[in-house]
Amino acid sequence: MRNKMPSYYQMTRPIEKLFKGSQSQFEQLIRNSFDTIVLLDSEGIQRYVSPSCEHILGYKPEELMDIPVIEQLIHPEDQKKTRAGLKDIVENQTNGGTQYRHRHKDGGWVYLEAFGTNQLNNPDIQSVVLNVRDITERKKAEEALRESEARLSELNATKDRIFSVIGHDLRSPFNSIIGFSQLLAKQVKKKDYEGLEKYARIIHDSSQKAMDLLANLLEWSRSQSGNIEFNPKYFELTHIIQEAVELSKNAARQKSITLTQDLPHNLKVFADKAMINTILRNLISNGIKFTPPGGEISISTGKSTHHLVVSVADNGIGIKKEDLDKLFRIDVAHSTSGTQKESGTGLGLLLCKEFAEMNGGRIWAESTPGKGSTFSFTIPTINKV
Repeated sequence: MRNKMPSYYQMTRPIEKLFKGSQSQFEQLIRNSFDTIVLLDSEGIQRYVSPSCEHILGYKPEELMDIPVIEQLIHPEDQKKTRAGLKDIVENQTNGGTQYRHRHKDGGWVYLEAFGTNQLNNPDIQSVVLNVRDITERKKAEEALRESEARLSELNATKDRIFSVIGHDLRSPFNSIIGFSQLLAKQVKKKDYEGLEKYARIIHDSSQKAMDLLANLLEWSRSQSGNIEFNPKYFELTHIIQEAVELSKNAARQKSITLTQDLPHNLKVFADKAMINTILRNLISNGIKFTPPGGEISISTGKSTHHLVVSVADNGIGIKKEDLDKLFRIDVAHSTSGTQKESGTGLGLLLCKEFAEMNGGRIWAESTPGKGSTFSFTIPTINKV
C-alpha cells in the first residue's frame, strides 16, 4: 500500500515560504508558469500536476492525476527511455532529465522536456518532483534545421556533380569533335577523301552525345533549382513511347540492337508529357549503351492497383547488386562504361527519378549481372495532381 501523499499546501509550503507571499499569490505563480510541476510516486503515478498543464496539454490537472502516465499518455516509442529515466531517479537517488512526446487532449503529440529530482525521502514532499517544459517549437526548429542541412548537403552534391560533368564528361565529346574536325579539314585539303565518312560519323556521334548530355544537365539543373515548369495533361502514352523508340533507332542500328514494343492501344495518362518523354529517352539510351551488339531492348507496359508501369528491359551486361542502390542517389557518383566504352555521368537516371516523382510515380531497377537489366517507372492512373 502506498504512503498517504501530503496535501497540496504541505507539498508547496517550503517553496511558499521562500516566495514570502500569500497562498493566493503563490497559486497564481504556479498557475501562470510556462512550466508544469508534476509529483510522481515511485511507480510513476501522477499525484499532483500544476494548473499550467492545461495551457500545454489541454487537460485539466484532475484529468492527469492518479494515472500511470507513461503507459497511458506517452508516445509508445518514448515509453522505454522515459521509464528508464524515472527508474534511475528512484533507485539511484539522482537528478535526471529526458525528452518525450506526450499526448495532447486534441489527439496530437506535444514534445516535453522533464527534469526530475528524487524527494521521496523528504517528509514534506515524498515524491519525485518533475519540472516539465513544452519544447515542441524547439523540436520543430531543430527538425527544420536538419532538413535545411540535408538540403544544403544535397545542393553541394548537386554543385559538385555539375562541375564534374562540365569539367570532364562534356570535355570528352568536344575533344573528339575538335580533333576529328581538324583531321577532316586536313584530309579535305590534301584531297585525300578516304575515311572522311568515318570521321564525319564520329563528329556527328560526339556532337549528339554532347547535346544529349547538355540537355540532361540543363533540365536537371532547372529541376534542382525549382525553375522547371510542371505541366500535366491527358495524352496517349503509346504514341510517346513510339516516338522515343523512333528517335533511338539510329543509335540502336549502329550496334545492331533490336528495339521491340509490347504496347496496348489507348493508354491514356495524366502527366507532364515532356518529362515522360525525357524518362523514356534516357532509359532507352541507357539500354543501348549497356547492351552488346546484336542484343535486344524491349519496352512494355503493365498495370498495378493505382499505377501504370512502364518497363525498359535489355539483355546487356547487367548491374551488380551492390551498385543498384547507387543509381538514383546524388550523393554517390556511380558511372559505368558501355559495351563499346560509351561514357556516362549518371545524370540521366537522376533526372528520371526527379521527373517520375514530380508526376506522382517512382522508378526502380532490377538486374542480373551478365543477363540484363529492367528499369521501370510508374504513372498514377488516377489524377492526383
